[in-house]
Amino acid sequence: MSDSRDRPSGSSDSPDNPGMETKWSLRRVVSADAEQVAAHGQWNEPASSARRIAYATWVRPRIESGAYVGWFAIQGEVVLAGAGAILLDWGPTRANPGGVMARINNVFTDVHWRRLGIARALLDAVLEHCEALGVQEFNLGATPEAHALYASLGFEAYAPEMRRRVPVRAA
Repeated sequence: MSDSRDRPSGSSDSPDNPGMETKWSLRRVVSADAEQVAAHGQWNEPASSARRIAYATWVRPRIESGAYVGWFAIQGEVVLAGAGAILLDWGPTRANPGGVMARINNVFTDVHWRRLGIARALLDAVLEHCEALGVQEFNLGATPEAHALYASLGFEAYAPEMRRRVPVRAA
């Protein structure tokens, strides 16, 4: 698989901005992109927030090691959207004998670039890359607005899970 590919949107007008140039391409995320990946994952946090800074610090070595796989949609040098997956060494199961699972995350598209197929192209690239690595199981958290997109890519609701969160204590 190539690390960059030109993928025109196939549309001459953006639904939000008629007349807007809609040609874009995909490229792999590199470690220098850690802050932008964090911005997508923490889109509602200011750039100076401790959480966003911590995420960038956390994701950088995972990009370098290949434990985080990500792609950006770009127009020139401007990042329009992104998607990624963290590879989890989960251990073999009946449904996933290879033992590696991918958690899809940091799926984000700038509001002016939505509904042009960019998120689908990004997710296709992430899924294709992970599958080439032997990943057979994927999971994610989804907003209600994104359920149809994820379902069209083969994701199914999975309710049997539960979680427990320990409250963060001040130091």
